[in-house]
Amino acid sequence: MPNLANKKNCTGCTACVNVCAHKAIVMYADSEGFLYPTINESQCVQCGLCEQVCPVLTITESGNTDQPIVYAMWHKQDRVKSSSGGAFSALARLIFSKGGKVYGAAFGENLALQHIGVSSIEELQKLRGSKYLQSNLGDIFKEVKKDLLEERWVLFCGTPCQIAGLKSYLRKSYKNLLTADLVCHGVPSQKIFDSYLKKVCKKMKIGTIQNYGFRKLDGWAISPSIKVNGKDISLYGINSLYMEAFNKNALFRESCYNCKFAKLPRIGDCTIADFWGLGRHSTPFNYDIMKGISLILVNNEKGENAINEIQNSVIVKRDLQEALIENHNITCASERHPNRNEIISSFLDEEKSLSDINKKYHLVKLNFKIIVKIYASKWGVFNIAKRIYNKYKSFKSL
Repeated sequence: MPNLANKKNCTGCTACVNVCAHKAIVMYADSEGFLYPTINESQCVQCGLCEQVCPVLTITESGNTDQPIVYAMWHKQDRVKSSSGGAFSALARLIFSKGGKVYGAAFGENLALQHIGVSSIEELQKLRGSKYLQSNLGDIFKEVKKDLLEERWVLFCGTPCQIAGLKSYLRKSYKNLLTADLVCHGVPSQKIFDSYLKKVCKKMKIGTIQNYGFRKLDGWAISPSIKVNGKDISLYGINSLYMEAFNKNALFRESCYNCKFAKLPRIGDCTIADFWGLGRHSTPFNYDIMKGISLILVNNEKGENAINEIQNSVIVKRDLQEALIENHNITCASERHPNRNEIISSFLDEEKSLSDINKKYHLVKLNFKIIVKIYASKWGVFNIAKRIYNKYKSFKSL
């Protein structure tokens, strides 16, 4: 029998499932909701192809540089429709201009997150915005390969392990494939997210949540939000416990704490993220950043060519060291929360409320700085306060 990656290292990338022509491998969820491959012995022909394409077991060099070119950028048209500066949308528009297809994570029915492909700018909104849980890849790699073989341009955006899984599955490079990996903190499971939503509904005494916004799309304000009966409701304090636990590394897949891809060189042609700390640690950045600024690492020639072709954007070259200061997940995996198992178990326990979980694990800490952020967001003055703070930090760094 083939020996697949163990639970500590398996990322759930699905490369092994998609490459098996005999359909001998199926993804099953464990008790925490994370998907892992399982081999059906009666269907396995012992070819070993699943082991060969596993990006954890068979590590291949990306050929990318460990000294990427760094840019701060925003897309003039899509900046306020995106979580940061619209780098993903800018790359997507480039691919659409070539008649191509763009793949990314989108919420489906019942807020189930899955990777899908879209072919027009009208469909792109489904893929925009940060989504802090692991998407279901299904058989999307096969769809990508079909597009590539038909010589159609493809942009695939995902976590570094998903990009690694796709490249391993394809087993060759394609000149018409552009990959963009995200600077990823780690991924909770769909099951954990679903359980949290049920607790929110119970605590707030509301009906079905139609949509969940992890971030505001018109700037860097902090509060997540839900849509109920067509109305957007911001979540603060205990109601946003999922993001509080996320930010404390308490809900992630085990492999996230041992991530093989949080390093330089990066796995994608480009790497995209928020440019946290821009202008606060080196040369001042003389533009308004409060509507969001994307960080782009250009990891190879294909990535550089793509950035050079982007239209209707402001692109400013910056220093790699500046990019690394507040984006530690570019080069480091997140540190495992000491109560990770217990916290996940509590989120999945139907009997435990959000208040119960927070009372035991103290995930929401309302210090003075947090209280100021919350009320600044509630009163609509977060961006003003943040601008003042950024100018102060920039002045101190001089």
